[in-house]
Amino acid sequence: MELYDLLLEQAESLQKGQDFAVVTIAEAEGLARTGGKMLVYPDGSFHGTVGGGMWEQCALRDARRCLEERVNAVRAYDFSNELQRAGIRCQGKLTVFIEYCSAARTQLVVVGGGHVGRAVLRAAKTVGFATTLLDTRGETEIGDSIQAADRFLALESFGDVGHAELPAGAYYVISTYGHQVDAAALGGVLSRGDAAYIGMLGSRKKVAAIFSQLLQAGTEPALLEQVCAPIGLDLGGETPEEVALSIVSQLLMVKHRRSGRPLKELYADDRDN
Repeated sequence: MELYDLLLEQAESLQKGQDFAVVTIAEAEGLARTGGKMLVYPDGSFHGTVGGGMWEQCALRDARRCLEERVNAVRAYDFSNELQRAGIRCQGKLTVFIEYCSAARTQLVVVGGGHVGRAVLRAAKTVGFATTLLDTRGETEIGDSIQAADRFLALESFGDVGHAELPAGAYYVISTYGHQVDAAALGGVLSRGDAAYIGMLGSRKKVAAIFSQLLQAGTEPALLEQVCAPIGLDLGGETPEEVALSIVSQLLMVKHRRSGRPLKELYADDRDN
């Protein structure tokens, strides 16, 4: 299999959400093949070759192990003694680099495709989020937002987000066009019980009103404590793009479990310690 074909296979696997490992010959001694690659999947199937024989079988075994452990590795195989005992005059040494490639991307669900929602979708995609947009409006009203998302789900009402086909562990940003629909959307997200993060756009007064409404409707206070609202970091700015930057910055902070503090302060703390 040519390198071009392997690259196409990698791209197709990533689009399908399929993890794989890339095995590359780093060094070969006494072998007919001195270069080569293969893609290995968790079920043991593979494309390409690193020379065949016992070397390739060992590389396949170790690649599957790297897939299980989600790590990279360098592996060296030396079958010189075994080959000599078999009467084969060959050094038989092979070193490979095994790279674990994950197709998984953190899912961001934006509920509401207005100006800020559209800007959030665009900014989030640049930093690796897989994006889904949910809205009751269609192409005529929010066509640009729909095109900005990887996936669009049309809702009859924003409360239907609780029953939408969405993956567990997704991040949610609620940015609809009014208090009532924000409350319905937030209630729907909370009812799922599988969100990794929930944030909602709005002023403190708006957030307080929505929380009060949901509490009166029977929502448990502990559930509302999980909601980050108003969402975003204090970066300043009022345009949709500036607001989106503050939101996506906070999403990255949560995703990577960082403090959001200036690096200068963190480095200063390291020096003091």
